[in-house]
Amino acid sequence: MPAATQRQRKKQKASHQDYPAERSTVVTLAGAAAAGAVLGLSAPGFEQWFLAWAGLVPLLLLVVSSDGAGQAFLRGAVFALGYNLVYLNWYLGLHPLTWLGFDPLASAALAGAAWVLVSAHQAIITGGFAALARLLPLTGGFLPQPVEGKIKLPSLVVLPLVWVLLHNKVGNAHDLLGVPWSMLEYSQYRQLPLIQVASLVGGVGIGALLVMSNTAIAGLFATLSRKLAWKSLAARTTGDAVRQLLCVALLVAVVCAWGASRASRERVGGTLPATVIQGNVNIDMQKTEHRYSLAELLQQQAELMQRCPPGLCILAENAVPTYLRNERTVAAYLAAMALSRRVDLVVGCLDRDSAGRPYNSAFGIAHDGTLLQDAYHKRYLVPFGEYAPALVEYMPEWIHRLTNTPAGGGFAAGKQPVVLSLPSGKIAPLICFETISPELVAESVRKGGTLLVNLSDLAWFHDSMIGDQMLAFAVLRAVENGRYFVFAGNSGPSAIIEPSGQIAQRSPVGKPAVLVGKTANCSEITPFTFWFR
Repeated sequence: MPAATQRQRKKQKASHQDYPAERSTVVTLAGAAAAGAVLGLSAPGFEQWFLAWAGLVPLLLLVVSSDGAGQAFLRGAVFALGYNLVYLNWYLGLHPLTWLGFDPLASAALAGAAWVLVSAHQAIITGGFAALARLLPLTGGFLPQPVEGKIKLPSLVVLPLVWVLLHNKVGNAHDLLGVPWSMLEYSQYRQLPLIQVASLVGGVGIGALLVMSNTAIAGLFATLSRKLAWKSLAARTTGDAVRQLLCVALLVAVVCAWGASRASRERVGGTLPATVIQGNVNIDMQKTEHRYSLAELLQQQAELMQRCPPGLCILAENAVPTYLRNERTVAAYLAAMALSRRVDLVVGCLDRDSAGRPYNSAFGIAHDGTLLQDAYHKRYLVPFGEYAPALVEYMPEWIHRLTNTPAGGGFAAGKQPVVLSLPSGKIAPLICFETISPELVAESVRKGGTLLVNLSDLAWFHDSMIGDQMLAFAVLRAVENGRYFVFAGNSGPSAIIEPSGQIAQRSPVGKPAVLVGKTANCSEITPFTFWFR
């Protein structure tokens, strides 16, 4: 037989042998994506919170059975892509973007691209976790163990620590354009006994506990199966694996028992009336259906404030979209509103510094009409939406247009927390998605804030579940810092949240509303606020 024919047959034989392996890889990755999507249903808005306690098990088993760190990275990234595409589905609510000049097709494509790109960014972080987990010398249990002459690290301790380090801190650092939105811990925001532990260890601690639960379940599964590929998660015996799972269950039970006691103590009831004015002047109304003048906006706010009792009143992000220090007539109008209703106002406006840099800001006006000199400038800006990262300079013009803000091209970032010292209390303002940052919120409380207030405009995302997820963030921030939290959404939802994390009042979405509830000024510093930086 000619040599050429022999080589051709060998090549065909090899290709037939490779086909099953390639098919197996595709099936494995499809399964990883599907498992991640199922875990995504634990997100606030879907409310399948129980999935977070075991939904990582497929990922862990896929990681430890990978043929090296590269394959582990791929499997982890695909799993996380499925998870984030479900969790972050509200990005599709950006459509329509006709108010930015995009036709319907381009608008849908742009919303889809944002959804996929942000999900992919988060998937890379999980891929990094998977690769590192594959490289680490792991074994089942809580303590290091000598195995075959080498010290193996305890998976029940190491994996939760690596997870929160990469997802909550390093991978989602602001300088890396990180947006720590789809964290596992937010799935538990309605489980009041459990989340009380956030006052000690924060949401990051709850996330670690969830990963520990998943690791214990995966360890039991690996032990019972006796598969060599999963041995780095397996315990020495089935009895050890069962005991490890029981220890994790006992830890969760103790946390919940303590939390139930704390939650009942925290529900002492507030005495300070707080009102949110939800104007519902959304992006569409502002840009297409009707271009509201500043006078019309002020008139609408004044009419809604007629239902506002004396106390504290909050107007949402950019409720008064003007540079307040430069608009004396507007400032006087707001002062008169505060004086007539005997309320301390927190108002979302714009501001400039001495160099002319624009800021997304919150101002305070006392009930005697005094405009506080110190305004809060938003510190954590939305990439592309509020400022243009340096890499945007090298991108097409249509991407440049996405940084079109009321400031005209982007905002500057504030550098420090500011507490608005009003007669109602020391108000610590936050703007928009700053509530996803436990570091910023804790810093504001250490600055002296006794009541947390978030001003948001979620109308960009129309009728989506973004509001449910923002409230989940606010719930954990309230518990972490032991503070009442007033969430003021321009188009809803708005809410008043107790220090226990209980949502006491909540407004509907997409309707003008006046949300009235009771709050209180809290001064005690929780352990979490003290240590978390």
